[in-house]
Amino acid sequence: MALILVETLSDAPLTPENPTDTDFRVLQCLTERAATWRYSLLSSDRHRMICTFYAPDAESVRESYRRAGGVFNSIWTATMIQPEGEQPQHREGYLKVFQGTYPQGFTEEQWDEANRHLLPCYAERGVEWVQSYLSLDRTRVTCELNAPDADIIREAHRRFDIPFDCVWSAMLIQLAATPDLTA
Repeated sequence: MALILVETLSDAPLTPENPTDTDFRVLQCLTERAATWRYSLLSSDRHRMICTFYAPDAESVRESYRRAGGVFNSIWTATMIQPEGEQPQHREGYLKVFQGTYPQGFTEEQWDEANRHLLPCYAERGVEWVQSYLSLDRTRVTCELNAPDADIIREAHRRFDIPFDCVWSAMLIQLAATPDLTA
């Protein structure tokens, strides 16, 4: 199964705690296409959300959203990169999301070089890297971090001249159990 990210930006506040009929139709379509929702990240202002899925491919997720009338801005296939050793957990109240787009892409060496600078800088400032998602063409990055505030992350990236699109505070959304969509 592929790891798929769905990004949604909305003028109206997003309310995943109150699922709509459309949300249930999207989940039903995803189930029909052998896709599984993992978790979502909702911005603290509720105007931005990233949903993560395991699915046969990005097109299965894209078609599920379209068929059910779901809203999205982009859907892409990713590789997950995690720190070595014990896996950090998302910390409520500290979870931040970094997003960057790099039209020319970047090499594994460039990724390693950026992290060689950023990770110690993060550690000095109380920032913990949880995990990152890298698009298969290496043009997009979404990183999950535990940090006291988003400005610390922005400052670290500016210090090392590493561009970014946005850094935002997030809430983790997970279901205790997947709803039964066959009823």
